[in-house]
Amino acid sequence: MKRLLASPRFQAVASAVLAVGLFAFFLTRVHFSEIAASIRAASPGWIAASAAISISTFALRALRWVWILEPVGRVPWWPSYRATSIGFAANTVLPARAGEVIRPAILARELSLPFAALLASIVFERILDALSQLTYLGIALGTGASAAGGVVSSGRLRLAVAGLAGIAIAIALFAVLWRAATERFFDVVFRILPVRLRPAAHRVAHTFLDGFASLKTPRLAALVGAGSLFLWLVINVQVYCVLRAFGLGLPLSAAFVTTSAAVLGLVVPTPGGVGGYHAAVQFALTRVYGVPLATATGVALIAHAVSFVPISLIGFALFATSPIRRSGWKQLSSSPETPQKPAELG
Repeated sequence: MKRLLASPRFQAVASAVLAVGLFAFFLTRVHFSEIAASIRAASPGWIAASAAISISTFALRALRWVWILEPVGRVPWWPSYRATSIGFAANTVLPARAGEVIRPAILARELSLPFAALLASIVFERILDALSQLTYLGIALGTGASAAGGVVSSGRLRLAVAGLAGIAIAIALFAVLWRAATERFFDVVFRILPVRLRPAAHRVAHTFLDGFASLKTPRLAALVGAGSLFLWLVINVQVYCVLRAFGLGLPLSAAFVTTSAAVLGLVVPTPGGVGGYHAAVQFALTRVYGVPLATATGVALIAHAVSFVPISLIGFALFATSPIRRSGWKQLSSSPETPQKPAELG
């Protein structure tokens, strides 16, 4: 049974079945003709603006990654953007967000940088993303603007948001400011491993912690933090454009809540967040803001398409022309271990 559950083929099939089930549930709550009418009535101009903004967010993600990796090695923007685009495209077709591993593997192979440190930088990015979006969700909670009667202004929800933010900050700071203590913690954990594997595990853990090194430099920490807040403001504006496309006169803070719901939906391990993303956005708009079900369903469909289709096309095109194309997805996802010294590249 364990072997079956660990099988990539089984995981891919289970992920696809979950996506189909969630997407079917999402669609069967409202008649197709109502969904179609809602989408036909949407403004093409606002949708086009959202699509353009969506594409720009990946340029910003690539720039932020360059800043995060500055202590690890000099990374030009273009390789960062190419790896970012290919990784996000892979997430649309592979289960369990495999693109998050493929992305650092591409950069490690292309620039001869330590894979473990690059993988750690992805973890750091996810912490930054969580903190940034929690910040905007906190703003929405503070305004308490809700048509459904107090859902957004719930005191318990505010406490939960603050708690999650505190945990994320604590993890990142502890890993950097108390690195020696973190390494001692790893020493204890690694005792469960066979003796022959412990030296390799220590090397991986050391380079993994290097991925958080940008927090040590005040300039870099401020740059990465401000960049993350700006990135998620742009993402929220992208979602707000979709809300406007459907004629919803909601405040910008409604996009903060909708985006937060979408992020939670993406936690469901389906390719491209299909099903989970849609159901979460539909729930947030209908339950929090009282948006009609057909309109909320249309918003979810268009917002997901705008967020995933353009970058997928770009990512697949870049992979097709990439110098590492011949390596294939499987080789990239099992990138070789850490080189001894990261290269300094211009």
